[in-house]
This record gives sequence, C-alpha cells and structure tokens, in this order.
Amino acid sequence: MANAARVEHAAVPCLTLAPPIEVLLVDDQRAILAGVAALIESEEPAMQVAARATCVRQALDLACSIQPDVIVLDVNLGGDDGLALIPPLLSFCTARIIVFTCLTDPEVRTRALSLGACEFVSKAVAGSALIAAIRKAMPPAG
Repeated sequence: MANAARVEHAAVPCLTLAPPIEVLLVDDQRAILAGVAALIESEEPAMQVAARATCVRQALDLACSIQPDVIVLDVNLGGDDGLALIPPLLSFCTARIIVFTCLTDPEVRTRALSLGACEFVSKAVAGSALIAAIRKAMPPAG
C-alpha cells in the first residue's frame, strides 16, 4: 500500500470586504438619476445606490430613514434650492454631501461648501471625478 501524500494546507488569510458606500442620489431629472445610478452601480461592491430622490421632501425622508454614507445632491431641484437642503440633511444624518451640478458660478461652490458640503463636482466632468469624490468623502476604514 502506497503512502498517501501528506498535504499541508497553508493558512489562507480571511479577507473581509468593507461594506459598500451607500449613496443617496438627489436630482429632479430622472435621466441624470439613471445615469449616475448606473455609474455608481458599476463600482459594486465598493459602492451602491441606497435610494433616489427627486424632491426636497423625498430627500429628507430618505436621508432620515436609510442613513446613507454619501448624498449626491443637485443644486436645482425643480425650482427648489438644493443647497438650502444641506443643513437639514446634516441634522438628520451623518452623510457626507457632494454637490453635483451643472452650475459653475464660484459663489454657488462657496455657498455649498460653507453650508457643509464636503465636495463640489461639475456635471460637465467625466464620471470618474464623481466616483473619486465619493471615495474621497469617506474616511479610511480602520
């Protein structure tokens, strides 16, 4: 009877994946929501769309109920001021807010950041800039 070969099993480190970055999208234009959602979903499992809102009330309700990690917020929400939404959002949740807009006025950027947004991204730039801003908004794990 031949000796059975003894197989040593090397210790394999257990890899734990960080939970995905949960993103709430807020924009009154459904086509923008769909495009940004597809962009974020292409980054799974690192990030995912937690919910989408098209108006101020919906954004506040969702932010409070789902407690996202990041909120991507448009400035113009069907005539409502998206920037005015920043303080109440920050009082309802601990999400980092990224303003994502086609407006390029430096005063809008300054106002967004002074109200508590952590990033300001133009809709005119490549999608990779928004993904980078979402990653940057989250503190490193550990």
